[in-house]
Amino acid sequence: MKEEEVERLRGLVRDCLSKHLYSSAIFFAEKVAAATSDPADIYMQAQALFLGRQYRRALHLLNSSSIVLRDLRFRYLAAKCLEELKEWHQCLTMLGDAKVDEHGNVNNPKDCSPMYLDKDGEDHEINIIAAVCYLRGKAYEALENRIQARLWYIAAVKSDPFCYEALESLVDKYMLTCEEESSLLSSLQFVKEDGWLSTIYSCLVKKHDKENVVEAKLRDIERDNPCTTSSSPFMLVLKDNADLLACNAEYYYQCGEYHKCFEFTSLLLTKDPFHMKCTLVHLAAAMELGHSNDLYLLACNLIKDHPQKAISWFAIGCYYFSIKKYDQARKHFSKATSVDATFPPAWIGSGNAYAVQEETDQAMLAYRTAARLFPGCHLATLYIGMEYMRTHNFKLAEQFILQARAICPSDPLVYNELGVVAYHMKEYLKAVQWFEMTLVNVASSMNEMWEPTLVNLAHAQRKLKMYHKAVSSYEKALVLSTRSLSAFAGLAYTYHLMDNLDAAVTYYHKKIFYIKLSFFL
Repeated sequence: MKEEEVERLRGLVRDCLSKHLYSSAIFFAEKVAAATSDPADIYMQAQALFLGRQYRRALHLLNSSSIVLRDLRFRYLAAKCLEELKEWHQCLTMLGDAKVDEHGNVNNPKDCSPMYLDKDGEDHEINIIAAVCYLRGKAYEALENRIQARLWYIAAVKSDPFCYEALESLVDKYMLTCEEESSLLSSLQFVKEDGWLSTIYSCLVKKHDKENVVEAKLRDIERDNPCTTSSSPFMLVLKDNADLLACNAEYYYQCGEYHKCFEFTSLLLTKDPFHMKCTLVHLAAAMELGHSNDLYLLACNLIKDHPQKAISWFAIGCYYFSIKKYDQARKHFSKATSVDATFPPAWIGSGNAYAVQEETDQAMLAYRTAARLFPGCHLATLYIGMEYMRTHNFKLAEQFILQARAICPSDPLVYNELGVVAYHMKEYLKAVQWFEMTLVNVASSMNEMWEPTLVNLAHAQRKLKMYHKAVSSYEKALVLSTRSLSAFAGLAYTYHLMDNLDAAVTYYHKKIFYIKLSFFL
């Protein structure tokens, strides 16, 4: 076969692959490989077989080649075939015996460079070492060795910051603490023109920061800085990027600004109704706002379009939870965990569904499973502490909530629960300190979510006979929630203790008025 005809067939194979005509690609790739015996053509044939889902045949072709053990790309494609066949031990064996240290640095024994594939090489491509590290991480995760999986994912991101799958696995599956996430980001090496990628990555991981990182980065982008805009055209369009908008919405959810979060997610889902990360935040905001109708419609659409995804069953569970049918909620949360055991919200939702019915043992089982599977998720450990607090085991509660603080030291909810534990243990001075730290760590402006914290702070101050400070805290709580019965009662009792009987009677009457009014609302 003439060289010109071979080159034409190579182009035809590439075109068939780009048009997803895999049977045609396989047919012609086989002819090219038979005519030339060129390693690059054999690789192209194996790739066509892989994309055509003929994994056994592709694996056999690669193993039959004498190059598979000498060329890293051949080994990688063979390992990808084994991944699809769920043969994880063989997958790791195929990838070689490289080691990774505790910081995610690879000690590579003798991996050969991909020297046979220049014909199909691209100007900009992901480092093959990063892809291999990521596949090793997936294999270890499938074998439930999450420690090794975490290290290999870190190695993949360090090998090439463009290996987004590895970072996504680390973040979405809560494999790193907040401090470890920040340390990893700071260790990544970005060239100047890739500053936009550093911006997006920093927005992906920092959800509990004091300042809204997303908004701060966007303000930097919008500044009139010619050098910045010329260095990367991506910087000009980041503001409307779907992933950044989803990050922004998640930030508002963490701040307790559920209405604003719901508006963000609703707007984004009208543009991209299948953006799964945004859908998850939308579900959480709808749950907090009690929008059961929205939950019902979204759950119906998800289960129709994605019955194989855990988020679809999770959405149904959220709907049943919102209408207080907790048995049905538990059933669907459990289904979500069976579909994907690495989906954190399903385990947390299952625990909450048990906890709300005071089934402590089952709730603890769900929370402990979440804490084991997702060591970077502080919520699981926090909820274990809250469940111990509900059963009046305050020492254990404090121990677990402190563990949650070690995982995520910037979440104000953790400090609030520490304050509640200290109050129950009658350590009122410590309770005041924790509640004040809660308010310091609130990431945005105060809203109604933090009214109970101010009331609890005032209660602790009243116990310490700091009456004027207690009155001030109660009044701040009333600014956030004008019908707070606890704040009215606390103010009345505090004025009573201060012998200001007129003010005490006024606030006692206000509480009685709002109690009676609540029957008609």
